[in-house]
Amino acid sequence: MVGKVVVLLGMLLSVGGASKVKYDENFIKEVSSRSDNEIEYGFDNMVPAKPYDQRLELNVSKILDSLIASHDRRIRPNYGGAPTEVNVTAHIITISAISEVTMDYTIDLYLRQFWRDTRLAFTSVRDDDTTKLTVGIDMVKSIWTPDTFFPNEKKSFFHDTTSHNSFLRIDNRGNVMRSIRLTVTANCPMNLHTFPLDEQLCALEIESYGYSTADIIYHWHHHKAVIIDENVHLAHFTIEDHFHVERMISLSTGNYSRLTTYFKFKRNIGFYLIQVYLPSSLIVVISWVSFWLNREATQARVAIGVTTVLTQTTLMTSTNASLPKVSYVKSLDIFLGVCFFIVFASLLEYAAVGYLMKRQRSSACRRANSQLVYYYEFEDQSQVRLGSAREKRRGASFRRTHSPQVHNGGVVEQGLPLIGLSPTHSHPSVGARMSMTETIEPHNTKLFLVRPSQVDLFSRVAFPLFFVLFHIAYWAVYANV
Repeated sequence: MVGKVVVLLGMLLSVGGASKVKYDENFIKEVSSRSDNEIEYGFDNMVPAKPYDQRLELNVSKILDSLIASHDRRIRPNYGGAPTEVNVTAHIITISAISEVTMDYTIDLYLRQFWRDTRLAFTSVRDDDTTKLTVGIDMVKSIWTPDTFFPNEKKSFFHDTTSHNSFLRIDNRGNVMRSIRLTVTANCPMNLHTFPLDEQLCALEIESYGYSTADIIYHWHHHKAVIIDENVHLAHFTIEDHFHVERMISLSTGNYSRLTTYFKFKRNIGFYLIQVYLPSSLIVVISWVSFWLNREATQARVAIGVTTVLTQTTLMTSTNASLPKVSYVKSLDIFLGVCFFIVFASLLEYAAVGYLMKRQRSSACRRANSQLVYYYEFEDQSQVRLGSAREKRRGASFRRTHSPQVHNGGVVEQGLPLIGLSPTHSHPSVGARMSMTETIEPHNTKLFLVRPSQVDLFSRVAFPLFFVLFHIAYWAVYANV
């Protein structure tokens, strides 16, 4: 109250006692009864209200009552004549919740319908007054309205906070406009062959539920009947284009007029680059580290191989969990599958290296244990081969390369194994000089053409080269689809 008094005193002092602007006592009382917030806006903004015309209100009420009384909401306009033409516009407020799993999207819009009902024509109340009447939603229950619905909707609802978000306008010629705010979740079948480098075309269909083309024909109001608000932004998609068409569909109950508007969405790949493509590529690169480790570091190389395989498997599982279970292969499946193949091949590469190392060590041991072959040499320069240590281990009987028979009266015992032959076993009358010598026979081993070091060297070049070529081919194909 103190603030009001101060403001009044300041005003009176500023204008003086002989001010040109004079406020009557009623106006001062009205100002003093206002709140502090109203006074802060100043007196210059306070425009006296338009005089209230009670007669005009009564005339409008009588007009509405007469329209309702003479109107049968059960019958469409021009019943039995030409079909009623309903023009439609849509103002898109928001587009959200585009889901690949449920194959749908949610749209919030102002749906406006225009039609003419000559039964609602009236005479203007005053010449200087507007010829349009804006009435409440209750009037809708008393006049005929089109039974418009969305054939491809999954669910929809009206907005009623703080009141029903709709209005009705009627002019003196019977032209009616109805505006409703709706939120519609519509079906949108998606083709995910190129996911996540895909573009989706989602439709919103408008049609009469019960009236065929003999009663109602829908038209888009003008070439810009569908307008998307400039503040509409999507997180995972970009709206590239939208267009609308008119068509007639044939059902078992008749032919119906249908309006369809299409929205072309292009998926933003930034999320998948950060969450899928880059991590998968880094996992593949990490699996190549084992190619530069020592071949004897078994634990380190096996740990890297197994860890990268399990990590790639987890990434594939978590990515596919948020996608629909389609029966065809997506582009993302191809990328993750190739990454998994490379990681798994890196693990198998060390298995191959370990196998070659084992064979190499076994071959080296056999060469180290060279065969010692024993011979008995006679005076006639003939020799008897007794065998080797390897043949003894195998339990093979030693073969005779030369029969130690002496034809000049002395014969060596034939029943005695050659291993037991010694100068004491020959008959004293043989007279043949026998001596034991050692010679080394070459071991005939199979030479391996590929060494473990060569496998690692080849993998250091082949794996990165293959992955780079795959990246070039992948992005060249799917980025331009």
